[in-house]
Amino acid sequence: MRYRLLLAAVLSGLVLATGARAGELRFVSSAELNTLDPQKMSWLQDIRIAQCLFEPLVVYRLPAGTVEGGAASSWDISPDQATYTFHLRPGAHWSNGDPVTAHDFIYAWRRAMLPDLASDYSYLLFRIRGAQAFFDWRNKQLEAYASAQDHSPAAAQALWDRARRHFARTVGLEAPNPLTLVVHLEHPTPYFLELAAFCTFMPVDPASIARFISINPDTGMLQQDPLWTRPGNLVSNGPYVLDRWRFKRDIHLAVNPTYWDRAAVKNDGITQLTISEVLLSLIDYHRGDVQWLPDLPSTSPTVADLANAGRSDVHKVPMAGTYFYNFNCAPTLANGRRNPLADPRVRRALALTIDRRIIVTKITRLNQPIAYTFIPPGVIPGYSPPLPPQPANPVAEARKLLAEAGYPGGRNLTGLSILYNTEGGHLAIAQTIQANWHQALGVSVTLEGVEARMFSQRLRQHNFTISRAAWIGDYRDPTTFLDKFITGNGNNDAQYSNPAFDALMHQAELQPDQARRMAILEKAEALMLADQPIAPIFHYVFVEMYDPRKVQGLESGPWNIHRLEFVSVK
Repeated sequence: MRYRLLLAAVLSGLVLATGARAGELRFVSSAELNTLDPQKMSWLQDIRIAQCLFEPLVVYRLPAGTVEGGAASSWDISPDQATYTFHLRPGAHWSNGDPVTAHDFIYAWRRAMLPDLASDYSYLLFRIRGAQAFFDWRNKQLEAYASAQDHSPAAAQALWDRARRHFARTVGLEAPNPLTLVVHLEHPTPYFLELAAFCTFMPVDPASIARFISINPDTGMLQQDPLWTRPGNLVSNGPYVLDRWRFKRDIHLAVNPTYWDRAAVKNDGITQLTISEVLLSLIDYHRGDVQWLPDLPSTSPTVADLANAGRSDVHKVPMAGTYFYNFNCAPTLANGRRNPLADPRVRRALALTIDRRIIVTKITRLNQPIAYTFIPPGVIPGYSPPLPPQPANPVAEARKLLAEAGYPGGRNLTGLSILYNTEGGHLAIAQTIQANWHQALGVSVTLEGVEARMFSQRLRQHNFTISRAAWIGDYRDPTTFLDKFITGNGNNDAQYSNPAFDALMHQAELQPDQARRMAILEKAEALMLADQPIAPIFHYVFVEMYDPRKVQGLESGPWNIHRLEFVSVK
């Protein structure tokens, strides 16, 4: 009863207002930050804060979505489109007063190219000449060291010294002077400037993190102490500095007094509160303690009530992203047993029997576009996602596939579970799909709900059979979605591997004609969807809350990019 009364008060706006600090933007994140290391992050809540702290070479101009100068004031592109020369701003400084230099970018990008640091997005750097070769060379160097006899600190240091020299000789990055960065690509990459705006390409201040790096003499690998990202240690070059970070409570960013465009910052600072419960977030919003709720889960019944209430402060934004389920495609599972999902017929049968319409009309109640493709239609100019053919009777086809795979009537198909994170309203969807599979196929699955950090860790370790998942594109090209499925990719949670798919992706990489390139990528997506390493469920519609009379300059679009320094609060 108490919950219902609170919910009614929230929906009607009848919550006592207290008010946030004047001039400061305060908002809620539904999940705690994982990291503030730009080379290691991949979650939206991390990237949003990184965009406040670190300024890459180029940034997005909103709402147009075009790139403009960030740490670089201008750039030149060679006639063959394979060399970019960036000219850094003479007035750009780190928050400790040191100038931002081209060497800072090379240092940061080298971090992402090192297998030592396990970046999910290392592959984005592989567009740079010699980057993938260096990554592979470093792996072999570490393997050779592991089998060597001498594991002394001196030997480990010598190993790293050789790696640094090899990087400088072979990777296509140059700094002819402190304010000029020359980037040589393996081949023309039409979306490279958009890549350069992404978090993996953000700079870090080498001097400030050097004391947090050590070399493990047993493995020869660099070790990075995450304490470098804590208040008092983290040095930033963006509009804000890290003032406070209290685990699972809040993070406060103060305006960076050394930022080159300090005069353009339109608020007095940013506070992000971590609140996983939707109702508690809404109470804080209606009390005036926060002005923006960017992470309202599109799977929550409460959010559906808000979105359908006709309120002027509730905004529905179609996103360049997809909600889906991963199927672990590895031959064996983490516990060593044979994996029935290694058979694409089993994966296809499960995907065919998900009642997507019930999920978007009765569970989320936001009527998101039903998804049968991974890339949402209409978000990438020139690209048409290939819609897989759907059988007239999906259940009959699914039962046939299961029987062919050796599981007639679902018999002996055991040991499957759905892994989901408990934040965000994913349980109801999992329960619906669990019932779909039991009723249509006779297949029983268990449900495993874990908190977000454990969920992320289990995905990274591929310790699941089926998992809920989501993907929001990072830049406007099909590769931001499809690279994920290349064999060995750091974000390939499903462990999908098909040499034919990899070959198509490589072919597209080398194709200079954009129309032909898009056609190749459409073939690649069609092949992946036929193999069914995932079951797309719906394309995202994000729901956020803010009063446009009080919060101005907050531009929201399909790519979830924000320039919070331009947001003013009344």
